Amino acid sequence: MPASERIRVGHVVGWLHFGGRENGVVNLVNSLDPNVFDNHIFSFVRDGSLTGRVIPGRCKIIEFGEKLGGDYGLYFKLARAFRSHKIHIAHTHGWGTLLEGMVAAKLARVPAVVHGEHGTIKDDTKTHIYLQRLMWQAADEILSVSEALRRKLAQTINFPENRIRVIANGVDLRRFIVARDRSDWKFRLNLPSEALTFGTVGRFVPVKCYPVLLDASRWIFEKIPNSYLVLVGDGPLHERLTGLARDYKIRDRVRFLGWRSDVPEILNALDVYVLASESEGMSNTILEAMACGLPVVATAVGGNVELVDRAGGLLVPPYNPKTLAEAVSLLLADPARRETMGSLARRRVEEHFSLETMAENYAGVYLDVVSRRMKLSGSLHEKIRNQGVRVVRAGRINL
Repeated sequence: MPASERIRVGHVVGWLHFGGRENGVVNLVNSLDPNVFDNHIFSFVRDGSLTGRVIPGRCKIIEFGEKLGGDYGLYFKLARAFRSHKIHIAHTHGWGTLLEGMVAAKLARVPAVVHGEHGTIKDDTKTHIYLQRLMWQAADEILSVSEALRRKLAQTINFPENRIRVIANGVDLRRFIVARDRSDWKFRLNLPSEALTFGTVGRFVPVKCYPVLLDASRWIFEKIPNSYLVLVGDGPLHERLTGLARDYKIRDRVRFLGWRSDVPEILNALDVYVLASESEGMSNTILEAMACGLPVVATAVGGNVELVDRAGGLLVPPYNPKTLAEAVSLLLADPARRETMGSLARRRVEEHFSLETMAENYAGVYLDVVSRRMKLSGSLHEKIRNQGVRVVRAGRINL
């Protein structure tokens, strides 16, 4: 293969709809140096709602059809697309794209393959575990978004832990800022200026445990009479959740906002960010809330511990609505503590979880992988030196 002027990276995703993993991919392609990297996103499903967030000229988006998976034609469509765009690195994301992406990369003779895991592990059958271990062994790199997920992946898939690198998610500090006055943002959401608000952002799916949050809200509303719950998102559990809010007689205190493009502004209308999930890799929404100077109450699962504990937030056990309610109520009733925790949260994101740091770490891994597999042109070497991109060869990237 002739020496290349830019490294062509192909991200394989199921869709480009609202979600932490998809949001992370968009953030990454927007942040990688376009002089060094030529980015592509290959999406199984068309018309993703996040396509508009991709900076024009930073990434080519190739969409195939209507199915997230289970279509054997995707293997060949993807292989043809890899060949057509002369991809150097295929980067698959999670179980949903692993088989299609890996097989297509081999069919198209893509020089290198990177696979990333973001939180949910496909461990429901021995066959799925075996297939993942087999595919991972054939990949050049396996990536995890947190140390906790790294350990869990190694144990569950029976895969060497030292072959899994950690690259933490990052947040765009220019988009998420600390509000000086939250009352103005509350007014825009038709909330009383004196309201105390807590809320969350995410898909309405079982892993996020929204019923636990609604159950906890009953306790919070009793203890903090002027409090409101704000939910940004949608998903298959929407009807069940609105029904629960009616059954609990709290519907007038819960704001279901659906998917919104103004998440930074909505976060600035909150006083406390809450995440009740039963499992997390590394939550982008927690990082975004921390970047807005919000104190966080989250379940002590996965990467939440690495984020919240060190930032002075509050961690609670999963599936425990009463304990969750007590933690949220404690912060809603104590503005000084909220401000202190929020300042610590913002500082931690600035020091360890910026988008620039995340992009630099991914760039280093890509350069390491591709330099083992193909020749880089002299001009590309010069651009890499000028931009200060480092090649990451260690087994672990510190947080």
